[in-house]
Amino acid sequence: MEYDEYEDYDEYDQDNMMQQYGDEYYDYGDGMQQDQDFTYWGHFENCVVPSISQGVQITLPLLLLCMAMKVTTLFSLPSSVFHFLSIGSGLVAMAFFFEKYLFYIISLTVLGYFALQVANQTLGKYRGAVCAVVVVTYLVIMELFLADPSQWHRVRGCQMIVAMKIISVGFDVDQGTLKEIPDVIEFTGYCVFAGSIIFGPWISFSTYALAAQGVDLDLRYTATVVVKLLQALACLVISTCIAPIMFTSESWHYKWLHAYRDAMSFRFSHYFISYLSETTSILAGLGATGNVEEGDKVKWSFAVAKPLNVELPRSLVEVVTNWNLPMHSWLKNYVFKTSRHLGNFAAILLTYAASSLLHGINFQLAAVLLSLGLYSYTEYVLRQKLSDAFSACVGAKACKPACSHRNKKKNVFVILTNVVFGLLAMFHLAYLGLMFDTDDSELEEQGYDWTHTLSKWSHLNYASHWVALITFVFYWLIK
Repeated sequence: MEYDEYEDYDEYDQDNMMQQYGDEYYDYGDGMQQDQDFTYWGHFENCVVPSISQGVQITLPLLLLCMAMKVTTLFSLPSSVFHFLSIGSGLVAMAFFFEKYLFYIISLTVLGYFALQVANQTLGKYRGAVCAVVVVTYLVIMELFLADPSQWHRVRGCQMIVAMKIISVGFDVDQGTLKEIPDVIEFTGYCVFAGSIIFGPWISFSTYALAAQGVDLDLRYTATVVVKLLQALACLVISTCIAPIMFTSESWHYKWLHAYRDAMSFRFSHYFISYLSETTSILAGLGATGNVEEGDKVKWSFAVAKPLNVELPRSLVEVVTNWNLPMHSWLKNYVFKTSRHLGNFAAILLTYAASSLLHGINFQLAAVLLSLGLYSYTEYVLRQKLSDAFSACVGAKACKPACSHRNKKKNVFVILTNVVFGLLAMFHLAYLGLMFDTDDSELEEQGYDWTHTLSKWSHLNYASHWVALITFVFYWLIK
């Protein structure tokens, strides 16, 4: 079975960047209570306005740093200057967001480059594998034994981005995508690039190098940045101000609506971070498409997530693919494909393990990822079986226009089947996303433990897991 066919299961994100960053800085909506004096205008003044104001206030320094990085490329400066400026702006950004804790990120960057050089000089190959072992070992030791939990939780997302960059350089050199290991200035500039170091996303070294090209600023660039920033702020407002006042009745009959509400709040906090990372990436000069020399108009686009495909999914496979596109690409290219010679099953297990370790030693996240992996696999094989049996476009992934199925997507049976599986995916997302609510800020700061996860699921009678089990049994009976 192709990994590309049912995709990876690890991005219930995973990047879960909001949990690392957003909840540290944008936690305006928690604990908000509706009382008899509640008014929508008052809520607008007391939640929406402060959320937008503080969101802009906190992100503005990073946006200015990214803009400065882009402006410097317009002066045809040597590439070395660009890399030095990238280092400087990245350090300033980290100091602003993480203060003294930036030493965790600097130490990982230094260790990663040292591992690359040692592997290159002694082995001449296996650079990616060596970097992966060294980086993951560092992350595990720091989290379990050396780092303060609250401090580590604060920088975990940033550490994940740097770790992914280090490992990707090693594999790119092994595979010939990069001719040689970048020098220390280029490598450091790449790791701490202001356009991706705080909110992500992961970018390859080749993509980072494109940012040094002086593509002129135009109205499209400005409009794209403004639209992405507005989308980010809209998602922030939905997450912190709109979702918390939905389904406020405390009746037990509403527990599934409460689960959907809390999961929705988490998902939109993730979209906020995703759109914000798109904003910083484009602002720093990434995402330009079109050949200027041939007279093409430059377009700016750098997709991180596709919220519509998550909120109204065709399948869980579509959810995990569109939840975090760069993370999906990284796992597929550097984990699954490089380990596929061990067999598909082993490669899938390694992909899951890599994703879990990069996100930290966290039972809550591991449980969600494992559940999502099993759900996605079960859904994929069942829908593939139904698609073959009825020659219908009901697979987990949408068929291409020229598919050989007799029953196409406009067939009533096909429409109903896809709608049912889409609703089932939304049901599972509400159940799984409930894990990431913020009802205990102190516990959240240090990371949730296994008791939190099981208590949340037990409140819903483990319904999603039972449904998944029934789905698998049904598949087993008809295969």
